[in-house]
Amino acid sequence: MRKGVVVLLLAGCAVSTSAELSVTEIDFLEQSGLQFNGAGPLLIRIDEARNRLVSANTLSSSVSIVDCGTGKVVNIPIGGRAFQHLKSEALTISATTGRIYLVGRNCFFIVDPDERSSRRIETDAQFESIAVDEASGNVFIAGRESKELGFFEASSGELTMLDWVETEEKLINLNATPPPPVRKVVADGSLGVIVAVDGLDPTVAVFDGVSGKRKLSRPIALSKGGRWHLGGYNEASHHLYLVVETAERKVVAAAKIDVTGVGDIIVPLPKYTEGVGVTYNAAREEVYIPYDNHPSVHVVDFENDGELHEIMVPAYGNDGSAVDAEHDILYIASWAHGEIDVIDLEQRKLLRRHPGLGIIPHMFGLAFNPETGLVYFPKGATAVNGAFGSAVSTFEPATGEVGKIHTGWAPIDLIEVESRGSFLVFNSEDEFAEVKADGSTNMHRLPFDYPIQAVDSPKGDVYLSYGPHQSYWPAVYIWDAKNGILTIDADDLGFYDRRIPRQAHEMVLDRSGVLYFTQNTWGKEELFVGTLDDQVRLFNVNQRLRLVDEVQRETVPRILRYDEASHHLYLVRVGESDEEPSVLLVIEPESGNVLQRVEVGRTATDLAFDSENIYVANFDSSSVSVIDTSDYAVSDVAAGEQPLKLCTFSGKTYAIDHAGNRLIEV
Repeated sequence: MRKGVVVLLLAGCAVSTSAELSVTEIDFLEQSGLQFNGAGPLLIRIDEARNRLVSANTLSSSVSIVDCGTGKVVNIPIGGRAFQHLKSEALTISATTGRIYLVGRNCFFIVDPDERSSRRIETDAQFESIAVDEASGNVFIAGRESKELGFFEASSGELTMLDWVETEEKLINLNATPPPPVRKVVADGSLGVIVAVDGLDPTVAVFDGVSGKRKLSRPIALSKGGRWHLGGYNEASHHLYLVVETAERKVVAAAKIDVTGVGDIIVPLPKYTEGVGVTYNAAREEVYIPYDNHPSVHVVDFENDGELHEIMVPAYGNDGSAVDAEHDILYIASWAHGEIDVIDLEQRKLLRRHPGLGIIPHMFGLAFNPETGLVYFPKGATAVNGAFGSAVSTFEPATGEVGKIHTGWAPIDLIEVESRGSFLVFNSEDEFAEVKADGSTNMHRLPFDYPIQAVDSPKGDVYLSYGPHQSYWPAVYIWDAKNGILTIDADDLGFYDRRIPRQAHEMVLDRSGVLYFTQNTWGKEELFVGTLDDQVRLFNVNQRLRLVDEVQRETVPRILRYDEASHHLYLVRVGESDEEPSVLLVIEPESGNVLQRVEVGRTATDLAFDSENIYVANFDSSSVSVIDTSDYAVSDVAAGEQPLKLCTFSGKTYAIDHAGNRLIEV
């Protein structure tokens, strides 16, 4: 991981092979009081014993540790990122040591916040759930991709696989809400055991936390497969609380599983769809089930033999929950209106709604800290997968006030403003820095979160796209998803905002001053390019360029470039699956006509061109496609392992090989 964020500017000198260059370094992380970056907070957890908030990040290879008393942030590099398909069960904290255990992509991490150190352990399969034995520090991992239970012995540092179940299946992102783990591990420190649940062949097993030996295994009377939600675990009574959702996403049962006996209680549920953010309240012996598709929360009262209650909430999209057990309060987060709803558990009714807080992702990531009385959540760039900025949000229940704990300063784009003699450097959260050639800087807060890309405007100002990816159109309205194109005035750095439905991923300005931008598909739609004809008029959906392809996969349009010499737009979209080729479309801007449709390699990541050829980097084909603009014939050139970025310079074309860590001349 890079230490700091560095912007290099050439300070007033001509560049030649013999010239001495004056280089000024500006470290925005250091100015923020940080040593390493913490971008894309995804999974969060409160360490109550130490009054800490832990955030596993998905855009930087780090874990953020927040002292909830002082607000001080320390980011620890871990050599990998939180895998954005995974849910809250991929993160756990040892109550004894404070060490953090996190499942990554085909690995897991052990992080020591006090020593600011980390260790990465590779795994052959993708695991989803992790637990640690408090007495020994041994780690257990489970997931649908492995019929064996992973057992990491802390004393020897060796990972072995324990015989467990008979089946396995590939983990995939099922679009919409990524599934919670159908196999789970939970630690019972009072018994010194790990409880393991298999939802593919419904059983519960108990393993000794020190030796890893299986002590018992028995079936449980729940329907197999689908999505299994972990409500919680009660160490005092040794009961595990589960909620089962079928493959059709119907929530059919809540269960109280007796780990030391056979006295399970299973409660049928009314088959509402997509339970999300299920949680357990030991103080009231209740399980709470919010729903993504229904304006309801079910309460399963196991203190009264599983008595079922329903609490009305304002809307659908309820994707996270947290409990204030002392005051009988349940907090429900909803992406639909970007809100947190406050529920009185004693009266079983909504007390107050707090809309306009931003999109809260489907990672079940909501945490209440009884020490501070605050609710913490990672505000997302998408309601579906992950987070985007560099901050964890805080919610004060008494006042409804929302704040931020900035966890990094992650640069996302840079643009020169010639009339000001400066550069504007944008971070991924809510800020930009104006940097002069002498190294002086001024920080400016943006009116909206999540800058994406900056390009020139026709009059020397700056166009900046921003927003959290999804908004609405055609079927769902996400009320607090503010996406738009912001004009930043070069004279006074003032803002002129124009809202657009859905985030603009890539933008180009043509020679006549028209702005073109790609937008995400949602459901099966025609491929399109949005337009803004001038610097004043608002976005008109009917003026978008409608293209020939029909697509369904999200974030299909990946690359947009403008060739001033030919006055053509070059749009590249990826395939509907990772195995399909990407497609280059050559477009006439005025008419929107597709002049050429050319198939290239898999997972295109960048495009460059010169007077004779168009070059497309194909990440998963390990090649660069070279397209002759005279006849659009295609030839493929090997380009390392994973060509990521392209550049044409002085008659040559270069590719960055991501996996090979090298620059290749094509």
